[in-house]
Amino acid sequence: MPLSNRLPVIVQGLGPMGLRVLAGAIAAPALAVVGAVDCDQRIAGRTLGSLIPGAGPTVVARDLPTAAANAPPGTVVLQGIGSFLAQVAPAIEEAVDLGLSVVSTCEELAWPFARHPALSEALDARARAAGVTVVGTGVNPGFLMDRLVVTLRAAVHAVRAIRVERVQDPRPRRVPFQRKVGMGLSREEWDAAAARPGFGHAGLEESARIVAAGFGWDIPRFEETLEPFQADPAGPVLGVVQEVRGETADGRRLSLHFAAHSGVSASYDRIAIDGMPPITMRFEGGVFGDDATVSAVLAAAQVMPHTRRGLVTVLDLPLR
Repeated sequence: MPLSNRLPVIVQGLGPMGLRVLAGAIAAPALAVVGAVDCDQRIAGRTLGSLIPGAGPTVVARDLPTAAANAPPGTVVLQGIGSFLAQVAPAIEEAVDLGLSVVSTCEELAWPFARHPALSEALDARARAAGVTVVGTGVNPGFLMDRLVVTLRAAVHAVRAIRVERVQDPRPRRVPFQRKVGMGLSREEWDAAAARPGFGHAGLEESARIVAAGFGWDIPRFEETLEPFQADPAGPVLGVVQEVRGETADGRRLSLHFAAHSGVSASYDRIAIDGMPPITMRFEGGVFGDDATVSAVLAAAQVMPHTRRGLVTVLDLPLR
């Protein structure tokens, strides 16, 4: 595809996942990488080719204004710098003020309206005024446990209950993910880690709220549990089991189950919708999260020119 017909993107945050996004964007025929950003002094100043073989001589900038100095109109920032909206909001605001749309892997941004209503309203107004779009996505939240579930609504009605399960062995995943689920910790270490913000899978309640919104269900309150998984009570923790549950006033139930531990015998993803007709979808072996997150980010970037302006969710993204 000629360069003039490709969507210009800047990759911000070149950690393990950011490098995967960068490699995917370089290989995507519909995208053109026009810049990259990382504040880490070990990465800033290096060429993309030194990070991704064959990526070319573009130099990684230390800040977004430098990377965007010569970016063409319509450039989208692919941002992977944190899971919590309060942490990443300044970087999103900076991109918006530069006239750049943002696709972020920030889990709380997938459905920010419940946890951060005032900040969500401010980001939406700011993005609308700048004529750009901001969205949070990934494999989960962003697709497997929410958008895909809502897509199945087209084939079922009179829904009484929805159950979504993501069960995976974290050993093939990147090391930061293994640490986030506490694999290999003692029970005392796990308890201490679980008491701190940022432990476990972020975004499970956001996925539940996306599903509820997609089905038009009013669920005022969700309950979330986080438990360690130990095959041997005297041995190390193998990972986590998390669950989010909610119910409408008339008894329709929604539950999301997330398990990531090395005791998993076989990874899988499963969606079960109790309605007319009942529907069950299951991915044997599960969907590999790191690669699927890259796919979700690149797919969202490519539909940015056709998405309404402001702060949106994956439910607002067109399919093509």
